[in-house]
Amino acid sequence: QQQEPADAPKHCPVRPRHKARRTRQSESLAGPSAQPQPPQLQPQPQPQQPSPHQSKRSPPQPQQPRTSTKNRARHPKSSSETPAPHKTKPKPKPKPKSKHKLKPPSDTSAPPPESQSSTMPHPQARPAKKKPAKKSDRQPAAAPQQTNESKIYDPYLTPASLAFGFESGILVRGVLRSNPRNSNDAYVALDESPTAAALRLNPELAGYDVGSGSDIYICGEFHRNRAFNGDVVAVRILSDRQAEHSYRAHRQKDDSRHDRRRAKSQKRLDRMAAKVACLASTSTHPSSLVAAETANNAKNGKSKTPDVYGTVVAILAQNENRSFTGKIGYKTPPDVKKYPRYAKSLGESAVWFRSSNKLSQYMLLDESDIPDELRSKSTKLQCTVTIDSWDACDLYPTAKFGTIIGERGSIDVETKIILEENGVCTDPFSSSVLACLPKSPWSIPASEIARRTDLRTECIFTIDPPTARDLDDAVSCKLLPNGNVMVGVHIADVSYFVRPNTPLDLQARQRATTTYMVQNAIPMLPSLLCEDLCSLNPGVDRLAFSVMWEINPDTAEPVSTWFGRTVINSACKLSYDDAQSIIDGQSFPESVARFQTSTSGHLSEASPERVKEIEKSIFWFYDLSVKMRRRRFESGALSLSSVKLSFELDSSGNPISCQPYPIKDSNRLIEEFMLLANMSVAARITASFPKAALLRRHPPPLNNRLDEICKQLGHAGIEINPASSRDIQESLDNITDPGLRFTIESMLTAPMQRAVYFSTHSIKDPSGFSHYALHVPLYTHFTSPIRRYADIIVHRTLEASLAVHGNHLTSAHPLLPPHYSQYFPSTPASGSLSGDQVEDSELLIPEPDQISQIAHRCNLRKDAAKKAQDASSNLFLVKYLESTLSRTHLPGVLTSAIVTKIKQDGFVVALPLFGIESIIYMDRMADVKGYVQRTDGREWKLDMWSVEPAKLTLIWNALAPKSKNSDQDDLTIMISRLVIDENGQRRAQCVNRTESERCVLELRVFDRVTVCVTPQAQPPSLTVRLAMPRLDK
Repeated sequence: QQQEPADAPKHCPVRPRHKARRTRQSESLAGPSAQPQPPQLQPQPQPQQPSPHQSKRSPPQPQQPRTSTKNRARHPKSSSETPAPHKTKPKPKPKPKSKHKLKPPSDTSAPPPESQSSTMPHPQARPAKKKPAKKSDRQPAAAPQQTNESKIYDPYLTPASLAFGFESGILVRGVLRSNPRNSNDAYVALDESPTAAALRLNPELAGYDVGSGSDIYICGEFHRNRAFNGDVVAVRILSDRQAEHSYRAHRQKDDSRHDRRRAKSQKRLDRMAAKVACLASTSTHPSSLVAAETANNAKNGKSKTPDVYGTVVAILAQNENRSFTGKIGYKTPPDVKKYPRYAKSLGESAVWFRSSNKLSQYMLLDESDIPDELRSKSTKLQCTVTIDSWDACDLYPTAKFGTIIGERGSIDVETKIILEENGVCTDPFSSSVLACLPKSPWSIPASEIARRTDLRTECIFTIDPPTARDLDDAVSCKLLPNGNVMVGVHIADVSYFVRPNTPLDLQARQRATTTYMVQNAIPMLPSLLCEDLCSLNPGVDRLAFSVMWEINPDTAEPVSTWFGRTVINSACKLSYDDAQSIIDGQSFPESVARFQTSTSGHLSEASPERVKEIEKSIFWFYDLSVKMRRRRFESGALSLSSVKLSFELDSSGNPISCQPYPIKDSNRLIEEFMLLANMSVAARITASFPKAALLRRHPPPLNNRLDEICKQLGHAGIEINPASSRDIQESLDNITDPGLRFTIESMLTAPMQRAVYFSTHSIKDPSGFSHYALHVPLYTHFTSPIRRYADIIVHRTLEASLAVHGNHLTSAHPLLPPHYSQYFPSTPASGSLSGDQVEDSELLIPEPDQISQIAHRCNLRKDAAKKAQDASSNLFLVKYLESTLSRTHLPGVLTSAIVTKIKQDGFVVALPLFGIESIIYMDRMADVKGYVQRTDGREWKLDMWSVEPAKLTLIWNALAPKSKNSDQDDLTIMISRLVIDENGQRRAQCVNRTESERCVLELRVFDRVTVCVTPQAQPPSLTVRLAMPRLDK
């Protein structure tokens, strides 16, 4: 499991960067040299190009060398117009619009790159630039300068300036990621290795290479400059002075408020420390321990703060997801009054859209587009809008109205909101797309069969979930005469139907992935392909890409590898449960249809011999998969588990049951051979096209966060060695308690970075191609082309490799050995490319830059689909708990939770039953009445507490009920009926007590507590509260 790193820490103090920084040179694109020069020789701004440090309202200043007296004699005209050198230093402006300059304030038509000097101009040569002679040009230049005063954001750079900026190393490019919890924070991860020129200007970028986990910090919305999450942007690195100014303007106030809040919390802890130590009979002073731990965290936190600040100067490629959901309103946003010119341009009847997405809350709408039912100020209807434009003089973007979704609460409306917020396309496929599909009924042309290897008589079958309809992978296995085993993985040949640059191909690229919701799936391809022509259904001929290995059964290592385009006919469709029953020794399920194709092409019901062959194949698969999995983890692979919920729905689509999705040996069986196929194809296409292969890499985890978690586990007596993926896995293998191991694996998932697609030409060092969790140098996605567009690109690349190199290719990679097995098919299988098509590179593989664009698109859509899938699961969990509680009239579901982290203001608990985490705050349990869920007849209130690195001490007041006539509380009786453990099985009986008392509860990491989970309808979410007295001992 790979997760995207969490957003940056709350503090972002400015730190001095490398001493070799050329701060002045990186502040302007006007005439800098790509070569670093001594500070005294750095270029100054042109007369018509004031420095970014100058106020926008100050007149442009001509260049003057340091020897001001000497140069004023040379420039008598400019000396009267130019202030003294000591006055040219700009004064800092409190307004955001004057904090930085993103575009060289020259004429809008920037000079081409070749017009820029490639070397630093000598000070003696500056009078030859004829700047004083252009005095007449100053008068017309006043108009655009006045126009710039109304601009809130800096204009984007022109293409010519961008080209020069990238060539000279002043600019870098990357993908912007916004912090969903703080709109002032954004980060840019480079998507290409920094150039040599960029490293000369900014040496610290050497630690910011692709996959390093280090991001350029974008502080404040004005430095983000109208860019949205997922945009590919051009970034200029800020100097130390600019970074400090940006931090003070945008973050210092927030950080000071957080510091005051933490100091107040610490004072409260200090006041309670002595009392808690006395009541709890502790031998140490809790306050001193937590103070030392807080100071240590603050010290360690410095290494996590951004070292490099940047500002966005242009958007190179927009994230196409520009749709938002929210509500219509007429109340003007509070920040508008800070910009009188912008406020005046709006008029009195401006209509605002407030998004539920915190990354972009306000947008301006055209009132004429608003339907009548949304004009009421009290409406609760949700609607969608799409960003139309965002000019530099507009504080907020202008949007176009989309559709009305409805009032929040129902599953249908919430699902629509999830799909819209994540940009999932639910529109029907257009007529131009459907026109690309073959006419029905369709069969494989005889000419295509002649070009391929015919495997229809082989024993090939599928193993998938019981509800799967898009069967894109099949397997085969048989014993060879020499004692080795021939194993095959056969993947649906979707690229045969989806040809490059057709409307079908462009639509598939746009969607990029199939999105799986709880109740349905939004497909990437039309149903005719994904459920019929491409799906490897049993008993029908299908086109496939096949990878086959001759494997040594003792070591489970391939000794020879074969690739080809084939024709197959699946014998049967097995579910994971069916395969597991055969592994457990049961006979072949009678309910499963089975088929067999003769050498003459006749299809019939499978003979008993073929059924036995299927059973033997499954046993061989299981034996080999166990050995392969063991060898893979011994080599350094890492596996971190996570909970995936499975729901049962009624006829109306409402959830009636919920449980964690079980992982069986049959699941791992298929997983091992799909991994082997992906690694083999990655090695093949990289060997064939080293600069044009689409691969998938997994960067190492974030070291600071990983070390912090390992330190917390160390306080609890659990040692995790974070040195490498192998060391982490070995540490996990030493944990014998399944529940404890699952919790620790969930904790270790947080510092892991997400795996991403990339083009091999974008990373200079091949070591950056590696996959951390799998511990392999090369990896890609090949096995699911029906639901992933990246796999289609990989199929096309493999098709080109087959056309050029044939079925067998040798390289230094262990999965491409030189030996060619005599048992491999002897028929040629170079694919459907003709001789003319081989010469057409467009039909083989895209250009490297286009592959990078496709990789970026696939990354965005894969992340969005994952968010939509998680949100759908959370929605159905909320609805399931709502229906459960409506039948019992309880305030929430009581279940077991595990303490995973102790913080200064609360503690984090993991709920294995639901696969979620939540934080419980001490001040709320002390100050908010009824925040603690009682499990007996008393009212529980937290009186005081103390925090240590590995222990939390809570002092409780249990107050007797006001009614003394009731011996037993009805609510307590009902609660006792719905207390469940993490497996959803155990029931606990509450013991009702009514006397007041004062008690002490000490919690340590990995202690079990009882929590109350309460569903919230709008928006769908879960609230987790502590239940007292706890029912888990």
